[in-house]
Amino acid sequence: MGIPGEFPYDAGLHPGGYTTRLWTMRQLAGLYSAESTNSRFRYLLEMGETGLSLAFDLPTQLGLDPDAPAADGEVGRTGVSVATVDDLKTVFKEIPLDRVSVSFTINATAPMLLAMWIVAAEESDVDPAALRGTLQNEMLKEFLARKAYVYDLDTSVRYALDVVEYCMEHLPGVNPISVSGGHAREAGADAALEVACALASVDAYLAGMVERGHSAEQVASRFSFIFGTDMEVLKEAAKLRVARRRYAERMRDRWGVTAPRAMRLRAQVNTFGSALAYQEPLNNIVRATLQAVAAVLGGTQSLHVCSFDEAVQTPGPLGARIALRTQQIIAHETDLARYADPLGGSHVIEGLVEELGKEVDDWLERIEARGGVAACIRSGWLEGQIEELAYRDPGPTVGVLETSPSESERRLLQSEAHTTTGGRRDIERPDCEPELTRLRDDARAGRNILPALIEAVRRRATIGQLCTAMRPADDLSAPSLS
Repeated sequence: MGIPGEFPYDAGLHPGGYTTRLWTMRQLAGLYSAESTNSRFRYLLEMGETGLSLAFDLPTQLGLDPDAPAADGEVGRTGVSVATVDDLKTVFKEIPLDRVSVSFTINATAPMLLAMWIVAAEESDVDPAALRGTLQNEMLKEFLARKAYVYDLDTSVRYALDVVEYCMEHLPGVNPISVSGGHAREAGADAALEVACALASVDAYLAGMVERGHSAEQVASRFSFIFGTDMEVLKEAAKLRVARRRYAERMRDRWGVTAPRAMRLRAQVNTFGSALAYQEPLNNIVRATLQAVAAVLGGTQSLHVCSFDEAVQTPGPLGARIALRTQQIIAHETDLARYADPLGGSHVIEGLVEELGKEVDDWLERIEARGGVAACIRSGWLEGQIEELAYRDPGPTVGVLETSPSESERRLLQSEAHTTTGGRRDIERPDCEPELTRLRDDARAGRNILPALIEAVRRRATIGQLCTAMRPADDLSAPSLS
């Protein structure tokens, strides 16, 4: 077992663990409208949340304006609808962007949302350099697991690297990419493959940035990661130790990194939605609590806890409050945060770390032998492995014999539900053709698209206009929700 704060950081990133700084409590939120999302954010901040996490609806994720025919029925369903920078400004109304960290759960349209965040800050008299937070901006996992992509794989990764490059040069407080293993896990991967997918993706992103002339050390210091925790509490805690150890070793041995910051794997952990059941939904409070304990024992830097109602709807106020209170109770009413490495020296943990480490190494060797993660995505091999593992996972088993919630449970969920129509929302499209032409030219010439994006956003270009302008010349298709 390692020592907290020392290479390879399996025992934790800092010598004092949570005794010197608690994890960031960051509950994912994003409701139908910008106004309702702003209200939920202010509510969560009043309840003691320490970081915001913004979810977007599918049209926004896919670069569709909310009045596009293809968006019909999906506007506001899975998060907030954002068409222009004015929507994002409303989301953050009366929220100090220079003092509150914001995580954006956005990928294919991450460049557009980054440009909007920058302009929203400028127009709120906040220096964009003072912004703090994280962009998910992780396209490899979209092709592998989530499937919410707009462009082809190469173009998608190129735009993701544009975001990384711009943030490195202009936004020191923003983590420009959050490399994910958690989404592969939600799709069916086991714990070892979850870690391996994230580490293999790191190699792909680093190679792309090094090819652009950046040092691996500079780039890696800006990476963050997304993992999840399931119901095997000790194994999930051990998994995070394995991830930190393997990442530190690979940074040193494969990439020649020496700076401690670039070798420290900083993780956002989400409790798994796939572990929730819609039958007997209050049982999900227990499930999410145990998964949160696993994340804390594993040494996460940031944590989202699923709401008990999340298996059937966007979390209601009660579900969101209980999920946040779960984190606060763990932090302040238990002794889990009083020790830098509470699992250090455990023979059980040591055995799990050794076993998982060997499995991770095996997956990494298999991925590398097939040409790396991008090649494994193109061939379909890696997705096939995840699908095969998914069939072996039974999911929740307690309290799921009924086919639907009881009437009392249904009333509880409905009383908390945020009702949305999913219908289209009309928007205005300004005349910003010169800015869109510049964006189109920069996209097709291979230049970094962020400067042109920011100018177009200032002129109130819509996300649909931006997405169309960035489309490769040989790709005339439109994104679809099907």
